[in-house]
Amino acid sequence: MKELTQAMEKLLQHYRHDFLNILQVISGLAQLQKTDRLLSFIQKASMEIQQFGRLIGCGDPRLALAVYEFLLQDFKGTYLLRVDGTLPLLKPEVLAALQMTLQSIQTSLQQFPNGILHVFVSGGRRPSLTLSLADEANTRALWQQAAAEAVKNGLEVVLNQGGGEVSLYLG
Repeated sequence: MKELTQAMEKLLQHYRHDFLNILQVISGLAQLQKTDRLLSFIQKASMEIQQFGRLIGCGDPRLALAVYEFLLQDFKGTYLLRVDGTLPLLKPEVLAALQMTLQSIQTSLQQFPNGILHVFVSGGRRPSLTLSLADEANTRALWQQAAAEAVKNGLEVVLNQGGGEVSLYLG
């Protein structure tokens, strides 16, 4: 139970830090009277805040923290996050395998700084994390490598849509 509390506290620290950065940018744009950029930035920031809130509410704060720290935090492109249902608490060995896999994926994603990463967290009887990269060519090798790493780490994996998407099963 202690690790759940610690994970939630760490997520909230990230959330607070990101939110304060957003407010700082908004303040700067307002002071410079850049209203067109300000409105655009507010819309983008609002979407990011909503997505982060959905991630925090996925059911297992340790999973949310792993996805954020090992995948999204240093991703240079854009990410779109979808969370359906509530996940059960993951077994420690599944969480460790996921962290190692996400770290490997994050390194590979550096090749796609302009990509749009789709992250789909699905709860229910068969919880999963599905990843795809939109608007980028040659992602098949990325997901094949990710799938191989996940299998090596002990996760069940499915490559979908001709290799353009990978699903990691978490239960």
